[in-house]
Amino acid sequence: MTMVGLLGAAPASAAPARADLVVTASLDSTEVPDTGGSSALTVGLHNAGARASEDVTLALSLPNGTWFTDGFSVPPSWRCTFQAPATCTHAPLAAGATAEPLRIPFGVDAGTVGNEILVSATATGGRESSTANNTGQASLRYIPGTVDVGFVSESSDHELIDGEVFGLSSYVSNSGTSPSGDLTVTVPLPTGAVRYSESNEGWACDYGDDLAGGQPGWRCTHGPLRPGENSAGLDIAATISGANPGDVLDLTATLSTSSTETTLDNNTLRTRVTVLQPATVRGVVWVDSDRDNVRDAGEPGAPPGEQGIYQIVVGGQGFGAVATVNPDGTYTAQVRPGTYRTEFYVRDPYSFITSPDSDLVYYLNETGGSNRYGHSDWVTLTSGEEAVIDAGVVSKYLG
Repeated sequence: MTMVGLLGAAPASAAPARADLVVTASLDSTEVPDTGGSSALTVGLHNAGARASEDVTLALSLPNGTWFTDGFSVPPSWRCTFQAPATCTHAPLAAGATAEPLRIPFGVDAGTVGNEILVSATATGGRESSTANNTGQASLRYIPGTVDVGFVSESSDHELIDGEVFGLSSYVSNSGTSPSGDLTVTVPLPTGAVRYSESNEGWACDYGDDLAGGQPGWRCTHGPLRPGENSAGLDIAATISGANPGDVLDLTATLSTSSTETTLDNNTLRTRVTVLQPATVRGVVWVDSDRDNVRDAGEPGAPPGEQGIYQIVVGGQGFGAVATVNPDGTYTAQVRPGTYRTEFYVRDPYSFITSPDSDLVYYLNETGGSNRYGHSDWVTLTSGEEAVIDAGVVSKYLG
């Protein structure tokens, strides 16, 4: 009997192990205003295959109306050129390995709302098991551009006295999606105040009789702001002069730009001052001519200057005033209602003394410097009140 056997089928050859490069692409921003703008392409590269790739070349594709800009982040493992054709190269990527990501910013021309821009990156790296995932793409869509410039600071209210300085201080920011036009800020000078100072860096500020909408005040200009950009700091200051207690002074800045804005709600900044009736601190620095530690009739006051009363400060918590010192040693300072002590600074040949006629509660004649220093106790004053604070000194040339 003849036996006939069937031969088994030969096993199929196993697919060779190969690399499989996977490219991903994403954008920092997926929208751009129709006036133009920018974004950044981030490219990821991974070898999902079972074998190392060969050297990898990554071709970067930007459409017309876009261009590479500064600020790219290229890790040391990559070598890139951004001249057409833009490419980046990487050494062979091991199986399962992931390359360091690339971040490449680019600019975008103006376009039509609703249109999309497609950017892509395609990798080649020798024979692969699949090339279906070798290209990463991301799209950028045009949206209506907006401009919204506004003051960063909030309006504020203060209580001050005649002679004090008040002002406005802020930056201007563009929170829109498109560049603004040139900026203009006008600030009328309120009645009861006089010009003190204005910004001179970053802004071009002028003061005149009709510069603030036909009124006396300031007109300041600044160049355009990009989206998210802040201007230079703007500072305008005035001195209260001739105002009466109870008067209200408004220093108001109004911002405008040559571009159409989405809102004007943040285009005004105001500092409001209510004028208070001041309190007064006065007194005299008297010279104990006969050195008996008592103030006698006819004893003179110390003179102001480098060889006499150097300075008298009526100091409070966060506020004070430098007194006006007269040739006869008397002084006067006007302050807001509050709690104060008077600080005296005298120089050689004068030194402070202890006396029942002196209001000093502390003094130091050996300070290690030019000044002798002394101060009174604290005193609380309301509007219209007056305090008399005296200090006694001796001269090394007398007595």
